[in-house]
Amino acid sequence: MFPDHPATDRLTARLPRTPATRTVPHLSGRPWIVGHWRREELVTARTGPWCAVLLGTTSATPGELARLLRRLSGPDDLADLRHELPGSFFLLASMGPRVRCQGTLSTVRRLHRTDLGGVTVLGSRPQDLAALARQAAAAGLPGAPGTGTVDEEALAARLLAPAAPLPLALRTPWRSIHAVPPGHCATYDGDGRHREVRWWQPPEPDVPLPDAAEAVRETLGAAVHARTRSAPLSADLSGGLDSTSLCFLAARDGAGLVTTAWESRDPADDDPLWSAHSAHRLGRVRQEGRHLSLPYTDAPTWYAPPAHPSHTDPAGPLTAVREAARLVHQAQLVARYGSRLHLSGVGGDELFGLRAVALNSLARSDFRAAVRQARRALRLGPPTLPATLRALLGGRSYPRWLAAGADRIAPGARRETSGADWECVPAMPSWAHPDAVATVRRLLREAAAAEPEPFAALRAQHEAVRAAVRAGDLIRGIDALTSAHGVAYEAPFLDDAVIEAALAVRLADRARTGCHQPVLAAAMRGIVPGTALGRGTKEEHSAEVHTGLRRHRRALSALCEDSRLAALGLIRPEALRPVLTSLQPHTDALRPLDPTLAAEYWLRSLPAALPHTPSDGSVPAPAAGGQISTAAPEGA
Repeated sequence: MFPDHPATDRLTARLPRTPATRTVPHLSGRPWIVGHWRREELVTARTGPWCAVLLGTTSATPGELARLLRRLSGPDDLADLRHELPGSFFLLASMGPRVRCQGTLSTVRRLHRTDLGGVTVLGSRPQDLAALARQAAAAGLPGAPGTGTVDEEALAARLLAPAAPLPLALRTPWRSIHAVPPGHCATYDGDGRHREVRWWQPPEPDVPLPDAAEAVRETLGAAVHARTRSAPLSADLSGGLDSTSLCFLAARDGAGLVTTAWESRDPADDDPLWSAHSAHRLGRVRQEGRHLSLPYTDAPTWYAPPAHPSHTDPAGPLTAVREAARLVHQAQLVARYGSRLHLSGVGGDELFGLRAVALNSLARSDFRAAVRQARRALRLGPPTLPATLRALLGGRSYPRWLAAGADRIAPGARRETSGADWECVPAMPSWAHPDAVATVRRLLREAAAAEPEPFAALRAQHEAVRAAVRAGDLIRGIDALTSAHGVAYEAPFLDDAVIEAALAVRLADRARTGCHQPVLAAAMRGIVPGTALGRGTKEEHSAEVHTGLRRHRRALSALCEDSRLAALGLIRPEALRPVLTSLQPHTDALRPLDPTLAAEYWLRSLPAALPHTPSDGSVPAPAAGGQISTAAPEGA
């Protein structure tokens, strides 16, 4: 996306045109939005000199958008439109000399920016902005040195497990390509100047369970409906309440639905039993479709190395790295049955699962209620009394928590957490190079010194948004894999309206024990069969982890011979190799492996010269899915 300014003329001239390239112009005729998307992903409305654009997945029509546009008095009113526009999309508007663009709260649709040729350019994919930056540099246009090359410091932070704290997690692995923070919009004024403004604050958690359940039911139903209009579609039916809820909501819409469930290697895993039960009940209500039980013997195992660069995400290291090959296999399978969009239950646990941090926040307003809930948790186990007290009483500011994290960073350190921290306490892997550890410590201290504000004063609210942002990163990466095979990958739980409905639930109701997802269970009563609502188990997948590592041990250990991360001074291969080749009795010890493999595979998918010097600016072909692109496909 470009401002309507003469300085953009030389930049837009650097964009190669192909038959797939689409453009939405400013009133002046200059390009405003340039990219690749399917026609049904773009909804536009014009009223005089004002224009609004939805780019992504929505059930809104141009007429509905025009009616809402006429109701607005200016760009600042755009934030309120999300309550009336279900789906997941970029919201862009040009109102006279002012332009505004925002993505989604979960960052499934995330904006990025970079300064080129004297203006700020926005885009949905950082690799496209990086390619444009390299093209601009080759043309002699002004820009920061090294813009669009690999940022080794950002990659060092990506090695943190289970995840980098939010200020570092928002860094892209491309130099001088910045992510617009969640809940912020990007604006241009009449002179083309760029600003970022926070437009969203979490709601107060004060809605009692009956009202909250109704709001969740309505918003989640609308989110699913925004996808069912794109039938045919497919969906996970793993046996968990989150994926089961989506399937029954889609069936209620009369969608032709293909459901999928993986068979398990672990005979003690009861997911297949729950999935089969839900599939049987679903067969009574859906008009058409079928259920596919996917044998693990016919699919790639976890940790299968990428067979092709398209099995990675060119935007950055892939969060779903261990399951990447299996997700591609699933996409190819459902595509044969006609699916063009796959629904995932990702986001359900993040928003509705029980979390100890909710007790910490509840104690701030109703200590007695928090103690009552904590007593129930103690009876159910396994938390100890000291851990429960820390969950109730622990507290320090977010910047202080970040600073303390810098002091605790050490290779291989794994510390138990009470669950009352602002975010998961991360650690560097045991194979991290000392220089990489020092870099991450410095980055954390710099982030803390900037005194960043959390998403909310209450830790429960902040942690829920952080979890949604992390889930959004997961979905973006998976969609990059599956869209290459003609199947978009979407998570209705991560729509803005659903997130807001979840955050508005009273903390005492959110922290109820006795049910894994109490609020979602209440919301789905009467839609999902009662037996599925009462499920109290949740499986882990250690059998898949160990089988995958054992089967691919030779290929994984070969990465140590010519590691790109080692070449950048980020890891010590001699320390990584024993982890890949020896038996690890506890899967927790393997948790730091995923970020390292993701970063290694991502570096290997790039042009060889790119990590150190600017390349020719080529970029992998854009996937469908409402991408605002600023570069042409490779070879175009």
